[in-house]
Amino acid sequence: MNPVSIIIPVYGRDDALATVPFLLRQPYADAIRIIVVDNGNDAERSSRLKALSSAAVEVISFPENRGGSAAYIAGMERGRCKFPECRYVWLLDDDAKPNECTLPALVESLDRLVASDPHAASVGSTVLSATDPACIVECGASYSVLLGHAFPRLAGRRLPDVGEQTLCVDYAAACSLLVNVAAVEACGFWEDVFIHLDDIEWGLRVSKAGWRNYATTASTVIHPEFDPAKAGDWICYFDARNLYWLASKYGLFAVLCAWTKNGLKNVIDRCRRRYPRRVAARSLAWRDFRVGTRRTRAEVEDALGRASAAERNGGGCP
Repeated sequence: MNPVSIIIPVYGRDDALATVPFLLRQPYADAIRIIVVDNGNDAERSSRLKALSSAAVEVISFPENRGGSAAYIAGMERGRCKFPECRYVWLLDDDAKPNECTLPALVESLDRLVASDPHAASVGSTVLSATDPACIVECGASYSVLLGHAFPRLAGRRLPDVGEQTLCVDYAAACSLLVNVAAVEACGFWEDVFIHLDDIEWGLRVSKAGWRNYATTASTVIHPEFDPAKAGDWICYFDARNLYWLASKYGLFAVLCAWTKNGLKNVIDRCRRRYPRRVAARSLAWRDFRVGTRRTRAEVEDALGRASAAERNGGGCP
């Protein structure tokens, strides 16, 4: 297998402490260069991550949580600089669980795709449910900018029933995504939007430039499914803020559609008298989008906390 750099951002979880040794035990270990991004973790976890450092593993440390986007950007920049021989970069979420074949199958798929299509930008693994590993969560997806919604391919199907397929998609989730560096050199990489929609925007951007993204059932990874009902209020801010950001690349009407979608979510939350801070988060996202403000998670939580305190004290938003 040709050399591959691997980027694993880590924040608040210990999964990478098992994933990195697992990868280094594989027959292809000599071909991988791992970059772990310690994304503002506490001192104890940071210390354990630093202990992973070796000739094959480099640990980059951020003093604060700068989000998945910044972590992947830093890893991509470091990988391209330090390992120029790696023409592929594997993006791997810290809570994604690969198996022995996840990476080799991605490399084999992208090698085959590039041989027939030099503008193959990426190939993603099929994401399997953590509660039912035979059930497909998605094998890439299409995305509607006007609806602000992704349509996962093969969702709900059983892996043994679908056989080996490689699909052309708008994007594949970056929880396990092998990226062709040539596409990055031609189209750039992600924008720093902290979390969510960063991989979708990149997939759409390279597609618009004439590159193609794929996903394959030959490579699988287990990844916890995102549950909006259990997500923190701060995530609603980034979902809304980044929906505006992505839509703005496609014109005013797309932004209006995003504004309507977020407004409907606020109406529903108000009618149900649930999640009042999520309404505030979406309102903050709209104000920030209009003036071009970007925030970290800590800054969003601080702003929402101050808004709640002001409301309790009879004032308005700070």
